[in-house]
Amino acid sequence: MKIVKIALISLAVFAAANTTAQQAPADIASLYAQAQTDGLSMGGFVAKMTELKTCNPKLAEQVIDYALEQAGNDPVLVEEVLKAVNNQCIDQDTLTTLAIAANIDPTLITNALQTAAAAGPAPAAPAIAATPGGVGAGGGTGTGDTTLASGS
Repeated sequence: MKIVKIALISLAVFAAANTTAQQAPADIASLYAQAQTDGLSMGGFVAKMTELKTCNPKLAEQVIDYALEQAGNDPVLVEEVLKAVNNQCIDQDTLTTLAIAANIDPTLITNALQTAAAAGPAPAAPAIAATPGGVGAGGGTGTGDTTLASGS
């Protein structure tokens, strides 16, 4: 009898989760429609929804999934979506998994994520070049009339 109760409870939980998952895209579509009326692009919408201050990882994953679905095979739009994600809300592994699940070309995923990572933190101060070395390293020994190799 316990097993039957557990099975029925599991089935009810699964049905509720499945219903919620099916309703989510419609809710996200209405959120995106509102974002469009506010003047946000798809990338702007994703950036807003994955903002660290208001981050809800489950909702962010649904938003990214929706955005990638809307982007379809448009590499420019896919790249815009992937670059807009705040990696402190959704890590790159999860983002990569979502993109692969959306049948996005892995090369496009890698390029977008590398570009986003490269653009992320501010560049460090340039290193000061070392001064030329001593004898034999082009450091300039002599007057120029003779060289060390000629012996004169």
